[in-house]
Amino acid sequence: MSDDLAGLIQSLLAGRAGRASSQQDVLESELPDASAATGLDLYEGPEPRAWQQEALDAWRAAGRRGVVEAVTGTGKTAIGILAAAEAVAGGGHVLVVVPGRDLLDQWHRKLEQELPTLGVGRRGDGDSDVLEECDVLVATVQSACRYQMMPPSGHGLLIADEVHRYGAERYAQALEPEFTERLGLTATYERDDRGLELHLAPYFKSDTAPAQARGEVVAGCGYERGLADGILSRFRVGLLGVDFTAAEKSDYEKWDAQVRDLMGKLINHHGCPAEPFGEFMRTVTELSEGGNDDPRVTGCARGYLNAFTKRQALLADCGRKLDAFDGLSAVLAKAQRALVFTQTKRSAESAAGKLQAGGVLAQAFTSDLKQDERRRLLEQFHSGRVPVLCAPRVLDEGVDVPEADVGVIVASSRSRRQMIQRMGRIIRPNLDGHPACFFILYVRGTSEDPELGAHEVFLQEMIDVADDVRVFRAGAKGPELLAWYTAGRAQ
Repeated sequence: MSDDLAGLIQSLLAGRAGRASSQQDVLESELPDASAATGLDLYEGPEPRAWQQEALDAWRAAGRRGVVEAVTGTGKTAIGILAAAEAVAGGGHVLVVVPGRDLLDQWHRKLEQELPTLGVGRRGDGDSDVLEECDVLVATVQSACRYQMMPPSGHGLLIADEVHRYGAERYAQALEPEFTERLGLTATYERDDRGLELHLAPYFKSDTAPAQARGEVVAGCGYERGLADGILSRFRVGLLGVDFTAAEKSDYEKWDAQVRDLMGKLINHHGCPAEPFGEFMRTVTELSEGGNDDPRVTGCARGYLNAFTKRQALLADCGRKLDAFDGLSAVLAKAQRALVFTQTKRSAESAAGKLQAGGVLAQAFTSDLKQDERRRLLEQFHSGRVPVLCAPRVLDEGVDVPEADVGVIVASSRSRRQMIQRMGRIIRPNLDGHPACFFILYVRGTSEDPELGAHEVFLQEMIDVADDVRVFRAGAKGPELLAWYTAGRAQ
């Protein structure tokens, strides 16, 4: 471990003591009595957890408008189902907007199970139910953007699952003003563009909320609350740095220099916004498509995107990250189930092949798989016949993945949201009560390196609540990694 990175970890650990969790945005004295809730006679699901009841109370106090932000695995879907029951009991219709067909299936199945007396319809992926003919309609955002969902004389509740997705201009069209009650659900309420400010805040914010609860986020459940309530499993974090080969380092420095140079030109000479990064990338992409008066601008934008892609590919497919699986194989062979998160399909397939060569039953889980193949592979993962899945971003959100006790991030993301989604796949409660284990691979001296500021906010969040954080030296071998993992299992 370098002295600088060790110092970073120590300084972050030093900040743990004394920080109090602030999960409730609304004072309990100003919340309505939970016994006043309606629709419970329609609900046949599990008894709400304490934080879920608090979130519902906070949402009601905000005039039935707002966003609930709860980390993956804490049960935010239950908030939506309970709110839906209440809306239907009040004579309204409910629209649940989801990003894609996996969540369409999950929500439809869950609603039918827990609200069995209601009519639950589907819109999208080949289904064409309409809201006036059912109590609750689950629709993909693509369908909700294309059609008017609420009939002119209707009223009711719109539930936006993975609400951060709908900050894009096109998807924001699904947020119909006819719905007077509005509930957003997300693990991380953030975007790297102005979508929250332009589209989501105006729609979900309530002016009727108590002063201390103003703002669209009305309640939630973070790591501290999830761990304290026994909803999430304890976990440990291992940071595993590797080095580029000489050839990879030379290529990385070349593309990195081009990225920095062209970014400066695009910002300083061609009017691209410096922040947020998503707005910068959107503007650059538009410029790369041509149609402007100066072809040099188009060339600059295309050159930037090419260099940026090449730099990211080097980090994603770094050969020594793949070599690290020689050591990690011993850990993954002992895991109940493990998820390996990569950036590309190629790196997912390479990681699976490397693990298979080491005697570990691993499979790549990519967007190339057909729907039935994906379902079958998830079933095999759940049963333990395939204990390790290697996947690019397809498993980050929107797929109901069985819990795993070991996670490996091969390609770190600049997105806090993506990192939290991945972490949430691992720290759901394990039946045996042992802490989960999370390994983060990174290339030293690059934008992935914590010593250079990578993942500062995310890393702080993990260290605040992790049982242990270990920084392994470059080239750490299997016995060292296995010994650390086994020691954690003994706790």
